[in-house]
Formats: sequence, structure tokens, C-alpha cells
Amino acid sequence: MSAQRRPQPQALERLVQVRDVGHAYSTEEEIVVALRELGFDLGAGERMTIMGPSGSGKTSLLRILAAIDRPTLGEVVVAGHNVVALTGPQRDLYRRWVVGYVWQEPETGLLPGLTTLQNVLVPMLGDSGIGEEQLRSALGILGLMRLSSHLDTRPPQLAAEETQRLALAVALANGPRMLLADELTAGLAWPRAQLLMSDLAAAVDLMGTAVIIATPDSRLQAYVDRSLVIRDGMMPPPSSAPSRPSAGG
Repeated sequence: MSAQRRPQPQALERLVQVRDVGHAYSTEEEIVVALRELGFDLGAGERMTIMGPSGSGKTSLLRILAAIDRPTLGEVVVAGHNVVALTGPQRDLYRRWVVGYVWQEPETGLLPGLTTLQNVLVPMLGDSGIGEEQLRSALGILGLMRLSSHLDTRPPQLAAEETQRLALAVALANGPRMLLADELTAGLAWPRAQLLMSDLAAAVDLMGTAVIIATPDSRLQAYVDRSLVIRDGMMPPPSSAPSRPSAGG
């Protein structure tokens, strides 16, 4: 099956703007400079990998984009939100409706005492509880992640790949504008990682969600529009990624 034709990144609506971002934090022994003068844009619905070895600053960048940490310097705008200026309650709403986050340890974002279906329904909870629309949406997302046969299974009973898939389903529950994933395929055999990436591509294309994946694995470039390399907290200009297969390929 041939690769799907999509608008080139420059033709997409600009979703993310990162300008001159720097970030430093203190440990017991030293001050660590994690990021240095980073800048890039991301289009709506675009997929990108942030490549680099361990300790290069990839996770720090994702945490800033998710409004978990504030940068020391610079500007971050996502879907019109000035992420650096968000207050506490605004940051909570931003993480609920604008970005979905998959942690490097995916079980971090899951509730072990709830079933797979209940975990996906939790982000959808509102003042009026859960209705038929939310239930249909949750079942649809779990179907896209191949978890329809595990609706009553709790996270500790899932295999590693199934845990990753559930973490993705939870992160996508509210149809975020952007999905952030840290080391998404770590620990998976490559054939299983390929299937996971293919299913993710199909899901985010359907939802119109942009994706940024932090990874040291250059093979994931085949599933994204482009890749940026980060080393010692610094990033060179964007470069084009190889053509990727279609979502079903």
C-alpha cells in the first residue's frame, strides 16, 4: 500500500511555536543546563520525533510542552496558549484538553485499581458524569488501540505493549490537539513497535492530533513527517524525514 498523501508541514496550520527556550535545574551536586536556546514550529496534525541519546534534554522539552515544568527562558505557545504564563488551574485544564501525555513509564498515568475502560473514561468525567457519547468514544479509542478484548482488565494484568496502548488511549481520550510521548516503543520488539506506530498513526490521523515522540530510535522516523535531533540540550535546524508507510501499511 502506498504512503498516504498529506499536506506538507509548511502548508499546515501552525500549532506549536517554541522560541529560544532554555531550561536549567538544580541537583544536590550541581546546576544542570538541560536545554539551550531551542526553537521550532509544529503544524496541526503533524508528526515529529525528537531524536537524541539519554540525557540530551528530550524529556525536559516534553515536560515543558506539557506545562509540567516551566522553562527558565523563552516562549512556548501551543494552540494559542502561552504555556509559560499559565496559572495552576489553567495548566490543569491545558493538560486535560489541549495535550495528551504518555510517560516514559506508561503505567504512571494509569489507575491500577480501575479497568481498562474505566481508565479511559476518567479523563472524560464532567459535572454530569459519563453519558452514551463518552462511552462510545472510549470504546472507539480502545478499539483503535486493539484493546477491545481487555475492557475489564486492570493495568497490572496487561502485557508491556498493552500497557503502552492503554496509556495512549487515555492520553487521546479527550481528543487533544497534541500528543506527547516519551520513549513510546522502549522495550518492545521491533515488529511490535511497528504495529504500535502504525495503529497510532491511524488514530491520530482520524482525530487530527499532532504528535511529538521523544526517542533514541531512528527507525521511528519512517512514521513521522520530520525529525529533530537534540544533543546537549541544543537542536539543529529541522530536516526532512524519510517517507513513511501508510497507517495500515
